[in-house]
Amino acid sequence: MAFILNDRVKVTSTTQGTGVFALGSATAGFETFASGIGGSNTTYYAIAHQSSAEFEVGFGTLDSDGDALTRTYIINSSNSDAAVDFSAGTKDVFCTMPASKVGLPFPQEYGSSSAPKIITVKVGSKTSNHPYPAGGSSSSNAYFLDGLEAPALRFAGADPNAKYYYKFDTSDNSNSGHPLRFYLDAAKNNAYTTGVTTSGSGGSSGDYVQIAVDANTPNILYYQCSSHGYMGNHAVNVSNSVNGDLTLNSKLKMPDNTSGKILVGDGTSYEEVAVSGDATLSSSGALTITGGVTQGFVIAMSVAL
Repeated sequence: MAFILNDRVKVTSTTQGTGVFALGSATAGFETFASGIGGSNTTYYAIAHQSSAEFEVGFGTLDSDGDALTRTYIINSSNSDAAVDFSAGTKDVFCTMPASKVGLPFPQEYGSSSAPKIITVKVGSKTSNHPYPAGGSSSSNAYFLDGLEAPALRFAGADPNAKYYYKFDTSDNSNSGHPLRFYLDAAKNNAYTTGVTTSGSGGSSGDYVQIAVDANTPNILYYQCSSHGYMGNHAVNVSNSVNGDLTLNSKLKMPDNTSGKILVGDGTSYEEVAVSGDATLSSSGALTITGGVTQGFVIAMSVAL
């Protein structure tokens, strides 16, 4: 099961009531839910009665054949945002994008390990819309994700107990010879494999790359082809892990800002430590003190001659 949206998915139905909708044939110029969304998957839907002021927009689940739609929950409707008891007659049932999906700041439905967010990957020729123009080490090919050329992505997932899963479907034959992988830099000097699972190298049925995202996933990742340069782009994530140098444009404020504390490294992290008693500095280099030493503060040090 996966959450999928697709363009031009529209069928008719004569189902009545508030229950499961039996989906009929596709409207001319459109495709069925079975073809465009797939059996057992979830999607946004709209139902509109052709001859009555009855409508419903919601989140639905398809049966295994993709020809029956369970109205899992209602987003808005002509029945005060509750399930509509549809009357007799023909209805249009189609895949849609609810206004709330666009209006909320970066909304993202949960993608579990058993129902990940599916991203369809294809490879095509670069256009002027690509962030890395062709030439030199930059390939003339590009990744197209759900039809968009090398888009910048925003992952969700900030809880290790509720990772968000993103499955990059690389089964299209255009992916042959272009394995999609994740890196810490666009130039692919450092591969990122934590929480990443792969099946195949792309171009064959069932091939995919999946990543589980949580608070420890780096704040910036790059999806690129392991065989060719700069085909993809980057993904950002709200994270506790900073990928690259951290530049401060103001003061660094720690949880305990008590006067007289310093940061001390223990080999794993830096912690705040109060300065008291003797302070010993051990170094093979020189210690230079500018401005003199105040009486009462003793520096004990060992100097190798």
